[in-house]
Amino acid sequence: MQVKRFVATDMRRALELVRQELGSDAIILSSRRVREGVEILTSAAQTDTASAPSGQAAAPAAGSDAGVFAGVGGDKAALSAREIHDEIALASRQRIARQQAAESADEFLGSNQVINAGIARRDTAPEIAPVSAGPQSAAERYGLLDEAPAITAKAANDRDEIGQLHEEIAQMRELLEEQLSRLGATPSGPNNAQVTSLTRRFERMGFSADICQPLLQQPFKSRVMGKAWPEAMARVAKAVPVLEQDVTANGGVFALVGPTGAGKTTTIAKLAARYVLEHGADKVALVTTDTYRLAGHDQLRSLAAILQVPVRVVDDNNSLSSVLRSLRRCELVLIDTPGMRHGAPELKQQMAQLADIAKINSLLVLPANSQMQMLQASRHAYSAARLAGCILTKLDETSSLGEALSCAIGAKLPIAYTTDGQDIPADIAPARGHQLVAKALQLAQQNQQSMQARG
Repeated sequence: MQVKRFVATDMRRALELVRQELGSDAIILSSRRVREGVEILTSAAQTDTASAPSGQAAAPAAGSDAGVFAGVGGDKAALSAREIHDEIALASRQRIARQQAAESADEFLGSNQVINAGIARRDTAPEIAPVSAGPQSAAERYGLLDEAPAITAKAANDRDEIGQLHEEIAQMRELLEEQLSRLGATPSGPNNAQVTSLTRRFERMGFSADICQPLLQQPFKSRVMGKAWPEAMARVAKAVPVLEQDVTANGGVFALVGPTGAGKTTTIAKLAARYVLEHGADKVALVTTDTYRLAGHDQLRSLAAILQVPVRVVDDNNSLSSVLRSLRRCELVLIDTPGMRHGAPELKQQMAQLADIAKINSLLVLPANSQMQMLQASRHAYSAARLAGCILTKLDETSSLGEALSCAIGAKLPIAYTTDGQDIPADIAPARGHQLVAKALQLAQQNQQSMQARG
């Protein structure tokens, strides 16, 4: 198979070059953006393809890459340059016809008297956001929907059809750019293309496909991607487990557990300072069980001195239960624990000690800038402490939030708080599912813009 490379400033020009060079039977192997514009890799159609049995594509030659790019969606044959060109030409003809219809409506409603009446009505009526696809008709611009119902209904139908056509072309381009890498994993059914496109969007945000696909299997209200995407975002946001209440606002005993460097001590400082500002220093106490590191509790002592709250150390002479009894008059007790190697005997002993005291609520502190494997390993290692929830830290230091959210969704571990800085007590807030998903989308868009800027 002879592979040829074509480079042009845009996709339309590149397809024209393919058609001129190889004819309408050329096979598109891949397409991607390059510094010069768009690059397309093609090959001429095999002569024995036509003799293949009906409904089956010709078998690729051994050692060639043709089999990888042999089709678009299910059992369809590979798109030829003519088919892609025809799709784009059809969209152009639809757009031109829509513009001509709008111009005819303008002429029909073109008198000054009608325009003035329409403008007056538009100024007094609530403004409606326009549909993204297609230009507005004159009746819509001037607010004369009741005087031209037939034109308005037709215009709305045309916009929906053109919008759906644009989305289908965008999906086709996305499939080509992805080089059909996930063709074999495409789910079956009439909604497979939409689910696949939505799943890829969430994967770019860092979400696991195993988490997203079950949430996207139910049919959407619209096949247009621009309308289905907000609905998909809402489904994922609803699936993110969060603690509805500010769990430390009413006091209690809370132990923060997690790996080294996750931000446990800084988070304790934020929670303690916030409670002191609202209720006073005599209502808060700090406890540390970190006797494994040299001067491991010095940071907590410095914090206690600043806030003017008592601090207690759990050691061989003072058990955790006896220390908590001595602090029973304090409304909020925060316990700082050391970070240890996963699987260490000392870690298991610490978690068992916390689990034995019923009134302790253990919160797992997970740094959002960790990889998915590390997040899952931490959740597994600290689950013996009877986790009541988790806290996502370092949102300001991560480039992807989907991994941490996927870990929480998969483990059904509710998120209590999120932190995004070092300011005490400002940079901490109760978790909200829709805000976290919106933050994940924002980070994904920033990453995409950075990649485009780098060329």
